[in-house]
Amino acid sequence: MILFLAKGVNAQGEWNNWYFGEYVGLNFQSNPPAILLDGGLGAEGGTAVISDSSGQLLFYSNGYSIFNRNHTLMLNGGGLYGGSGLFMHCVYTTPFIEDTNKYYVFTIALNPFAGIYGLFYTVVDMRLDNGLGGVVTGQKNIPVPGGNIVKSVIFGIRHTNKRNFWLITQEYVSTNVNRYLVFLVDKNGIHPPVISNSSVLVAEASGNSHFAISQSGTKLIGQYGKKILENCSFNASTGVVTPLFTFSFPEPAGLELTLCFSWSGNKLYVSQWASGLPPYKYYLYQLDASLTDSAAFAESLVQVSKCNYFGVLALGKDAKIYMTERNDDGFMHHNDSISVIRNPELPGKFCNFEESAMSLQGRECRDGLPRFLQRYFAYINHAGYCQGMPVTFEPNTWPPPDSLWWDFGDPASGTANFSNDSTPEHIFSSAGTFTVQMIVRHIDMRYDTATVNITIEPQPSPNLGPDRTVCENQTVILDAGFNPQWTYLWSTGATTSSIAVSNSGTYGVTVTSPNGCTGSDTVVLSILPGSTPLPKQIRHN
Repeated sequence: MILFLAKGVNAQGEWNNWYFGEYVGLNFQSNPPAILLDGGLGAEGGTAVISDSSGQLLFYSNGYSIFNRNHTLMLNGGGLYGGSGLFMHCVYTTPFIEDTNKYYVFTIALNPFAGIYGLFYTVVDMRLDNGLGGVVTGQKNIPVPGGNIVKSVIFGIRHTNKRNFWLITQEYVSTNVNRYLVFLVDKNGIHPPVISNSSVLVAEASGNSHFAISQSGTKLIGQYGKKILENCSFNASTGVVTPLFTFSFPEPAGLELTLCFSWSGNKLYVSQWASGLPPYKYYLYQLDASLTDSAAFAESLVQVSKCNYFGVLALGKDAKIYMTERNDDGFMHHNDSISVIRNPELPGKFCNFEESAMSLQGRECRDGLPRFLQRYFAYINHAGYCQGMPVTFEPNTWPPPDSLWWDFGDPASGTANFSNDSTPEHIFSSAGTFTVQMIVRHIDMRYDTATVNITIEPQPSPNLGPDRTVCENQTVILDAGFNPQWTYLWSTGATTSSIAVSNSGTYGVTVTSPNGCTGSDTVVLSILPGSTPLPKQIRHN
């Protein structure tokens, strides 16, 4: 069963390719991601990219046009009602629910000159144009019911059934209260929006708005008025957004904010372009998004860095966060590099933010990065490295699995080499490096696989020999075996690899390797007391 499933599992490649900015991209099939210079479509703001599960590029869009994997205009792929302006994310693409060959391309039109506003969708069918894909005739720029007044940002998140999904945007100013619009997309198409009121009044919010949603689909942070964050919960079963509390950045209010959650959703990162005259100030902040108390959330604000650039943030397949680079001191320019938060789950400056970490080899990054529908993933966490001791394994998957299969890569252990426990243990038969494989079946019968190589250390095996009896005044050397990487602790308190003893008793030693593998042994030593023989009479003839 395991061998059969291993051939059919999903390769998790849907996030492999990014295209953005000045005809540049990243490919996450390698670590660090490789720079792509074959892009045929530029973008000032956000983009949408679709790859298949093996990581092969299918198409990408800047909101105006769609380009195929050959980096040429897709069949009927021009003339979309979209936008790709500064810091906007007006294009988003998702697969159809029951047709793996079709995709939605959602765009937000903001064209006052043509009188075109609102949320639209276009249908791409990958069976057209000999497999290069094309826009279906008559299915371009179709208005989404209820989406005629929306702002310049759009994201998607899976429904709790992990089959359907929600399309989330914000309403453009039309009432006294800002509102979230959440559209359900299922096998029957796109439904009218679930509308949730924000706690932020329209009068308090001006300029571009943004929001971020966690990969778990439970947390949503709205951004208003260039300084206000609204912490919300999201119900992925009903589409309802529930405001919890707001947080306002201290002055200066800022000219722009962009947001991004870490992979776990426990950390929120905010890139701020501070207000005032040039030279402008740019900051990167971190907030603890696991906190549900407003005061504690506010107190968790940490300035990670005073940056040289402002940037749009986006989460990568490798769980790092990437940031574009723009400087407006005197004149606007974009860098040919991007910044990276290498450890977003760690607190404050430990997140390891590196400015201008990746060169784009002469191509400008511009003001947007791709956004993707919540990805299925499967990773393995484990604890223990010692031969002869249990090593514990725990899956890290999304969504929660329907079932699991494990292969520990240790055929010498016989039937113990396989398990279908959710959190199994395994005792490896020998020291060495083993490839452990976990196969996940999700609730929609989709499969993923994960592998990890772990090195099992030889367990220290001190041998003090058999119990023994010796005569009085005789010294005994107890030797646990010398290894410069091991540490020793004897029952006498000694910490050397050997000790000398001359008294009766039980002596023990514990030997520990650098990774905490331990071995122990004891020996009983008995000392016979000495005696003086009686004089023997000597007779002489």
